Amino acid sequence: MILNNSIGFAAIFLIGIMLSCSSGKQSEQPSESIQETPPSVSGEKPGKVLIRLSDKEKSELKIETEKVSTDVKNYNLLASGVVFPATNHASVISTPVDGRIVGIMVHDGQLIQKGQELFKLESLVFGNLVAEYLQALAEEKFQTTRLERMKQLVEQTISSRSELDRAQSDYERARTASIAAVAKLKAIGVPDHEIKAFENASQIDPALIIHAPILGSFEQLKVELGQSVNALEMLGRIIDLQKVLVKGYLSPEDARFVSPGDTVMVSRRDEDQKAIQACISSVNPGLDEDNRSLVVNVELTPKNNWPKPGENVRLEISSSSTGGVFAIPLKAITYDGNQAVVFVKKEEGIYEKRSIDIAEIRDQFAIARDGMKEGEEVAVSQVFSLKALSRYELIAEE
Repeated sequence: MILNNSIGFAAIFLIGIMLSCSSGKQSEQPSESIQETPPSVSGEKPGKVLIRLSDKEKSELKIETEKVSTDVKNYNLLASGVVFPATNHASVISTPVDGRIVGIMVHDGQLIQKGQELFKLESLVFGNLVAEYLQALAEEKFQTTRLERMKQLVEQTISSRSELDRAQSDYERARTASIAAVAKLKAIGVPDHEIKAFENASQIDPALIIHAPILGSFEQLKVELGQSVNALEMLGRIIDLQKVLVKGYLSPEDARFVSPGDTVMVSRRDEDQKAIQACISSVNPGLDEDNRSLVVNVELTPKNNWPKPGENVRLEISSSSTGGVFAIPLKAITYDGNQAVVFVKKEEGIYEKRSIDIAEIRDQFAIARDGMKEGEEVAVSQVFSLKALSRYELIAEE
């Protein structure tokens, strides 16, 4: 009886060992993976696929290649633009001092000559400045005569040298006050000939004449006759349409493709008949804060009264600085989904499948910004065969 029990326990123990060994083998089996890489395809690193052709494939496919070119002529960029008055060709007309408008000698749309009278401003401040100038001028004349007389007295030993020095000092102070009075009048826009005329005037006229600082067309009349105005209040604006400034807005990625001097064709958005050729004057170093765009500035001379400030225009920029841009033959390009790819020759019989970023498509080639290096060769024949070989591994798994 004891013997039979011992045999039973031994049998159960052996069965347990066999079951555990069997489960251990089954748990180890999934960790073993056998990956068969096709003879034509191998990847050196994630995202990089190399196609290695056998001798038979080389002789059958006879793949032709061409070098990519960095010498891209007339690389064009399209941009929208807005017309503004050119620098030094627009001027705001404002009141230099407080006063009351007693004369308006201009109207909207009128062609204005430089120096032409625009407004007459009756101002107590202006009258006080004229009075200060006349007083300073009278004091200067008196001190000049006194100084000359004192020099004669010193030469005749009638007056002392110290009295001459004092007269000289009084003259310098009077001269300085006179210069300061003239500067105050010029600061509010009084021209030299009007300042000179004050000397012979029998009375002070507190009417300040406001003149046009530039040639151009007057617009935006802001005041009426008899209206009281404060200092620096805007009265209107003069725009000289002999020059305008066009600001073009490009994406930040296009910054490296434009530089001052590049040719620009400026046209209406809906037609090309009135295109004007110009050059990029400058490129803003930073992005525009409002729309996060790269701003190029183009100064041009309008033709047939076009374009005018405020208009929207279209810019076509022919870039001469094409660093980092490559011309790739269209027959070398295929698509993997939505991604454009080419097959770059690494060495004889070995090609790399590479994604590229196409910026523009021309008649016989495409412009790529990224993904290529100068001097590399791409396959221009049997492209679909190379594409099929690159997918061989996926087909084999299926």
